Amino acid sequence: MPAAPQNLHAGRTVMADGLSELPESSTGYATPMSASSAGMFATTLRSRRARQKSALPPLRWLPRFMVGRGGMDKVIGAQVDMSQLWLSVPRRTLRKSRRKSLGQQQREFDSDLLGNACSQAVTWPDGMRLMVSLEDDQAPDGDFNGRLNAVLQTSGFPVSRLDLVFQESGLAQDDKETCYTLSALRDQGCQIFLGGFGSAPSSLSLLRERAMGGLLDGVQFDVSMLAPSGMSWQQSGNAPLLDESAMLFYRAALEAVKALGLKVRGIGVDSPDLLAFVQKAGCVEASGTVLATPETTAQITERFEETAGRPRRRRMARTAEGL
Repeated sequence: MPAAPQNLHAGRTVMADGLSELPESSTGYATPMSASSAGMFATTLRSRRARQKSALPPLRWLPRFMVGRGGMDKVIGAQVDMSQLWLSVPRRTLRKSRRKSLGQQQREFDSDLLGNACSQAVTWPDGMRLMVSLEDDQAPDGDFNGRLNAVLQTSGFPVSRLDLVFQESGLAQDDKETCYTLSALRDQGCQIFLGGFGSAPSSLSLLRERAMGGLLDGVQFDVSMLAPSGMSWQQSGNAPLLDESAMLFYRAALEAVKALGLKVRGIGVDSPDLLAFVQKAGCVEASGTVLATPETTAQITERFEETAGRPRRRRMARTAEGL
């Protein structure tokens, strides 16, 4: 995570001035580095190494498709999710720190992910939406919109084309600040989704309150949960591709979600059987490897240009992305 502006400026001064040319005394010898300058240099060096180790790798995207009865030929954008796209998962990589709490580290990972995603998606054609799944289980906190505004101003990405997926615990915060934050985002055209639906203990009352209050657009359902569990499957023979009881349960649950006027988007659509489920269950959107595998920024940009009717541009320069 980039340091604060004043710290970053001080770090440059030390690296550029303090190491290249030290002031000389009247005797002609270089003046020894003071204890404060040495401490500042050590701190800056540690910060630079920490940023290098925690830097996000090149993003990979999953295209988002509009689900229809006739097929999945309409692309509406792309999503990036650290846990789904084989990036560094904060909950596994974050370590205990005396200087930063776990929540602060999660917020910094989310800010990095948002910044990189918005910077790369700013060249997409109009109408293509960016979805980012956040890992901070306390977001949206009172300062979330301030951090997001800084990211949007730096990248130039419009908030009206941004969709955010929050954890259930974050949306469950029953305070005015959370409601004001969500209201401000949705008033600007940002769509809000509840992540982890079905994979963690979910509260239908939470969905009802947020939906009836006009603070939620839909839920994101991981259809991979329809696969039968090896522990629960005890009949002889091979386990079926999809668990019939799970299909019945989640189809009914999704009907309850739609009854609240919420959208349902299916993720993890990695087989034809799962694709058939999301179509029959009435999902309005889906993404997964059966539809399209993760793509680089260059590949997703070409896909969007073709969808928008623009001629494909041939890229001659090679980049380090995807190597």
